[in-house]
Amino acid sequence: QGTIRLQGGLATLMRETGGHEIVVDTAGATPESVLSSLRGAARLGFQSSTDQRLVFSPAEGVQVSDIVGFLVGHGVKVEGARRKEASLEELYSAILKEREGGL
Repeated sequence: QGTIRLQGGLATLMRETGGHEIVVDTAGATPESVLSSLRGAARLGFQSSTDQRLVFSPAEGVQVSDIVGFLVGHGVKVEGARRKEASLEELYSAILKEREGGL
């Protein structure tokens, strides 16, 4: 096979390959109207929702507090929020999948 070479700092590589997420736990299901607003706020990077969890891959510079503030401002009861960083294994796997898809 070939060699995969990436250049840049680890934080940059993780951001570019989707290596970090913000996970927000809510007190209940998020209304569709709020989900629609989240989809319209591209910088927040809304990715998915389940009954009591929202997942984001935000743009550079977006803080956890920005997302929580948006949600609270739209009436969502936030139970907790955390940044989930990918491990090096997950980062490597994501890079391989991306490269295989591009072949």
